[in-house]
Amino acid sequence: MATTTVAASSGGANAKGKLVGKDYITLAIFGVLLFLVFMVFAMVLGMNANLFWFTHACGSLIGGIVWMYVAAKVPKRGAFAIMSAIVAVVALLLGMLWTGPVGIVAGIVMAAGKRSKVAVIAAFAVWTLCFWVGQESMIFLAGDAYVQIVVDSGMSAEYGQGLVDFIHGPLALVALAATAVCPFVGGWIGSKLFKKHFAQISA
Repeated sequence: MATTTVAASSGGANAKGKLVGKDYITLAIFGVLLFLVFMVFAMVLGMNANLFWFTHACGSLIGGIVWMYVAAKVPKRGAFAIMSAIVAVVALLLGMLWTGPVGIVAGIVMAAGKRSKVAVIAAFAVWTLCFWVGQESMIFLAGDAYVQIVVDSGMSAEYGQGLVDFIHGPLALVALAATAVCPFVGGWIGSKLFKKHFAQISA
């Protein structure tokens, strides 16, 4: 009985200690997986310029499960900052220059207080919203050149103009609201799937 208690205590301490080699491997694998989840939704919804801006909202419903799994599997400080940086690097290599600074955000949110289920879900919501804002901000930063950037990426000028018109229209607020709310739903679903793990983290 005593041995079991010590072992459990040791495991708990290790779970909340420093990141080790296998943690980095896990974060790399699931960082790429998280990126792919959003990429799949981008490919499907991106067939329509108006639906494209709902990519992050829809992707977060599945991405939240991946996020919460990582929270349960690697409950250590800095884990999300590293995974987010991996997502940013993968996106950067694919030409998504807007991803640069957002990898740090989740780590800051997680470090701000006790690592609880609510904090983990809130970090995911902030992370998702930052990526959405980062992407749509390119329209304002590039100005009139944005449509040409879209054309250079292999899409039509009409499609690029559709992306711009959407952001300047009232539906942009709907997409923003969906992007702010859906990560909480995705995180909640993930927390239900890994409820046992979060009970151990909270304890």
